[in-house]
Amino acid sequence: MTRTAAEDQLAWNRYWTRWAAEYDEHQLTRLSLPGEREAWSRAFGAALPPGTREVLDLGTGSGNVALLLAAVGYDVTGIDLSPGMLDEARAKLESHPHPPTFFEADATDPPFPHRSLDAIVSRYLLWTLRDAPTALRRWHELLRPGGVLVAVDGQWFEPEDDGGAAPATARQEHFAEAYDEAAVDHLDFARAGVERICAVWEEAGFVDVRADPLPELLELDRAHGVAPGHSPQLLHRFSARRAD
Repeated sequence: MTRTAAEDQLAWNRYWTRWAAEYDEHQLTRLSLPGEREAWSRAFGAALPPGTREVLDLGTGSGNVALLLAAVGYDVTGIDLSPGMLDEARAKLESHPHPPTFFEADATDPPFPHRSLDAIVSRYLLWTLRDAPTALRRWHELLRPGGVLVAVDGQWFEPEDDGGAAPATARQEHFAEAYDEAAVDHLDFARAGVERICAVWEEAGFVDVRADPLPELLELDRAHGVAPGHSPQLLHRFSARRAD
């Protein structure tokens, strides 16, 4: 039976909460390896203009991007719908000299006033959007004139993906259940190419839309390894701004 949008969201929240600790362990292991923190800081920092201060990290997960940006001086808030992921994020705050703020909220409709943010960032969120045009218009509203939207993501599902090999671990089995074929078919960017993603950003009102490949991150994936069920792939940094 096909799930409703609300049922999909509950299934996804359960998945991310159940595997939050394992997910974060892999992320922290990667960040401890040579070049990782610096590469991810550059991936986002290069697209944040001088004067950027207030940053919202959408779908912050276990908070690692928010923490990286806060460490270089940005005032960062991270939001997510997974309580388990937020628990992992908050567990790191005590040791952080300039900690972000984390709270539970929907990344597609963040509870912030219009024109209140200098930048909105995300990592591995675009592919999860069920109604990308509406989310992008909402994000556009939240940015101050000249504010920027920056998202790093990849094409995690091939255009004609038949599911590939059978899941090998309990986590992979749970992922295949939470993100079954019917669910993925409703995700606007899950199988979208770079050109389609940029077009939707432009339709939402953003200007100076671009997609920059990030070969440095691909080389780190090849050198340090990726999570089970994944393979190294070329990520892109999508960026744009709200017109002045």
